[in-house]
Order: sequence, then C-alpha cells, then structure tokens
Amino acid sequence: MKEDSIRDLDFRRRQALKMGGEKNVQKVHDRGKLTARERLDLLLDPGSFVEIGMLAHSQHGDLKDRTPADGMLAGSGKIDGRTIYVTADDGTVLAGTRGRVAEVKNKRVRDLALKHEKPFIALMEAGAARVQETYGATAAGLGYRFGDHLKMSGRVPQVGAAVGPCFGGPSFTAAQSDFVSIVKGTGFLGMSGPPVVKVGIGLDATSEEIGGGKMSAVETGQASYLAETEADCMASIREFLSFLPANCNEAPPRATPAPALIDSPDGQKRIEELVPENHRRAYDMHKLIELLVDRGTYFELKRDYARSVITVFARMDGYPVGIIANQPLRQAGTIDDKGSAKVRQFIDLCDAFHVPLVSLMDCPGFLVGPEIERQRMVSLTGRLLNSIFDASVPLVTVVLRKAIGLAYIALGGRAVDPDLLVAWPTARFDVMGPEAGIELVHGREIAKAKDPEQARNDIRERIEKESSAYAAAGMGLVDEVIAPAETRQRILEVLDRARCSQVYTWKHRIDP
Repeated sequence: MKEDSIRDLDFRRRQALKMGGEKNVQKVHDRGKLTARERLDLLLDPGSFVEIGMLAHSQHGDLKDRTPADGMLAGSGKIDGRTIYVTADDGTVLAGTRGRVAEVKNKRVRDLALKHEKPFIALMEAGAARVQETYGATAAGLGYRFGDHLKMSGRVPQVGAAVGPCFGGPSFTAAQSDFVSIVKGTGFLGMSGPPVVKVGIGLDATSEEIGGGKMSAVETGQASYLAETEADCMASIREFLSFLPANCNEAPPRATPAPALIDSPDGQKRIEELVPENHRRAYDMHKLIELLVDRGTYFELKRDYARSVITVFARMDGYPVGIIANQPLRQAGTIDDKGSAKVRQFIDLCDAFHVPLVSLMDCPGFLVGPEIERQRMVSLTGRLLNSIFDASVPLVTVVLRKAIGLAYIALGGRAVDPDLLVAWPTARFDVMGPEAGIELVHGREIAKAKDPEQARNDIRERIEKESSAYAAAGMGLVDEVIAPAETRQRILEVLDRARCSQVYTWKHRIDP
C-alpha cells in the first residue's frame, strides 16, 4: 500500500479523535462536563476501548464535515477484564443530536452485544433525533432500537447513563435498561424537553422540572442511581456490572471472600441489640444488612426511591446476592405502590441473571386506603406476586419481626416455597396487624367487658402467643427459629446447597 494512503488514514483518524473541535470541547468543559472519550476513559479498563465506526459521518450534504464519528462513539472494551459493548453520545458534535449514521453504529453494537452475549452500555446525552435527517416521512423508519432492547432483555445486562439531556428516544433506552445512572444537575430523562413542552402544551418548564436527577431518582424511580459527578456515574456502572454475569447463560462472578462484621464478637453483640423486641420501635435496616454481608460489598439500587423497602446487591462468601428488606424507619416498613414495583423489578433482575435472593422481612403489610388504590395497588401487588412465585433462583427468607398478611407471601413466605424459611424469636405471623385484628374480631367482646383495657391486653397477649415464631415452628410452618447471630451462617449454608442446582438458561425478559 502506498505511503500516502497510510498518511491519509492516520490524518482521518486524528481528525476523528478531535471530536467536535477544540472550541466545542472547551464549551463542554466550561459546563463542568466531560467529553465522550473522557467518560470512556473512566468507565473502561485503561487502553481497552476498541472503536468501530470512527470514520463515520453524516450523509447530509451540509453536515458531512461537521460530524466526526457522526457524534457517537461505539465499540467494545473491558471492565474488570470482562468484555462489554458501549456507545457514547458526543456532545461536542451538534449538541449530541442523533444522526442516521450514528443510529446505524448504535444498532451494530447492540447486535454484537446480543450475538456475543456481552453487556451493553449506553452513555447518553442526545437531544433526540437530528432534525435535518429525520424530517417528514423519513421518521417512519425509526425505532429499531426498542425492539433490540427487548431482545436483549433478560439475556444480557443493559445499562443506561443519563449524562446530559436525554429527552425522547434516549429516555426510552433508559426505561428498557436494567440499571440507569443519572448525573445530578446535568442528566435529564423525559418524553420531551422544554422547547417541545412549550410548543405542545404552552407550559414553560425547565429540564430539571421535567426529568432532572431528583425527579428521576427520588420521585419516579426511573433512575436506579443518582450520581454526584460523572466519575461517580461511571463508577456506579462498573460496580453494578460486577455483581452480574456477562449473560444469562453464565453464573454470577465470584469475588474474593471477605469477612463480615457479624463474624466478630462485637458484631454478634450488635446484631442482637439492633432490632428491638418491641415491634413499634424502629431501627435502621441498612445497619443489619451491613453486618451480614461481606465487608465493603454493599451496593443499593434505587436508594432514594420507595424508601420503605431496600434492594441491595452484596456478596456473601464472595458470591453475589440480592437482598430485599423492609426499612422500619420509613412507613414502619409498609409497602406502597412504588415499593411494590421496586421489589418486583429487582426480583426479575436477580432471577434473569441467577443472583440468589435473601429476604429480610419486617413488614406490617401493604399500604391501604383510597389514595393508594388510585395508584392501582391491587394490580401492582399482583405483578409482584407473579415475580416472586416465578423466580427460580435460590431464596432465603428470614422473618425478623412482622410478617403480616399478603406482604408475608409477596416477600418470600411459605407459599412461595423458599429454600430456607427461618424466624427470629421476635417474629410474629398474622393475617393482619394485631391491633386491627383485636378491634375487628374482639371489638364487641372488649366493649362488654367490665374492664375494657384489661380485656384488650389479655386478648393482645393471647394473640401474640398464637402468632409467635414458636407457634409457627410448632406447626412446621417455618424451618427453624434461629438466634440473630446465626443468620449469616444459615444463609451461607443453604446457598451453598442450592448453588449447584441452578440452570443457566434464558428464561424471560425483564419487565421494566
């Protein structure tokens, strides 16, 4: 090959590496943001990015010379030595708008991720489709990506990161992903941005009001993680993927086992003192989880959303586990409509990628009342029940205190047939909370008593005995009553027995 040809290739590559040019790169930095290539440097193992489509550009006559890589980086790389596929919108090129050639690259990477059974990551800040290339009837050819995401669902992990405005198509990519990290202050998710909202309904609204970090991570739960910085966003993606296999045909990766806080004498004392025997007193469930898992392996999903329930990835003896737990500090651990959807999505994710589930139960039931019914609580609870009954991964249920009504079933009760069902001595089982049961069943009896308060206390004492952990154990409805300090060891024992029975095949898609 002639030397001139090689020089020409090198020149074209160097031009592509400059992205939108020095001036546009500086504008990005002035806004406190990173370029697409800088993000990839943080996300991927050093030197591992292999780019495809570097020399692509818009085919629109006025845009050919202004669209290096057509505003999207695409290719493969490694995270902790494991291959992933990735696309990254380039905000230095026409504000990150999506061109038709960029969508060709995007689809190419998705197809390779599915073909090679590797995780797919989309780093997004696209201001929807590039108008010059999608006007009129050409819009009839859009939308292939959404079918691709469905094909990948439950087969390979999918991650979306909102590092800039992601209105329209990019938001739907996020909605179909297993994990979404959004950057506070600069990341936005929504059907349409402020200009379209203004034209469509005449309302002046900011991007933050439509779908900023707080809206997406706290109020709607459409983001799994609220990142403080772009570096934090990239780190969250790396950590999330560390708990999952590359695809549904593999086991989750085991890390080097680490000791748990409960393994020390001080830890055993702390777990015994943490949970009050008085069911009306609250405690922080996060502290209990941190005692039980391998030290330093705690990663919470949707931490700021539906805070009465907790969904956590962690490791026990080096193996990934998914933990579902009630949070007594929030609504006494009651599950509302948001909590029901949050738990269901987490169960589906763990089941698709063979991550065993541990349920730490202290739940007075589902939230009741007219307002919650307006949120379709019955339907949401039904979908949660479907997910917990359909899950095929090992499940360990530990009842700490309250196991009331349908919530007991939905969080892994006897009807679900968990691999282990144990209770602490403080556990109580009933179809409804004791106070409600006393009034509904014994209200007339109490009213007729000479001393109604004494009668109520006597009935309460009797109900507590009849609903105790020992009563359940006596009927063979729990496998064992255990001391709090024995919890981690019992979980490890059953997960070790169940591990070899897992079947690593694609089962179903994950319903977002």
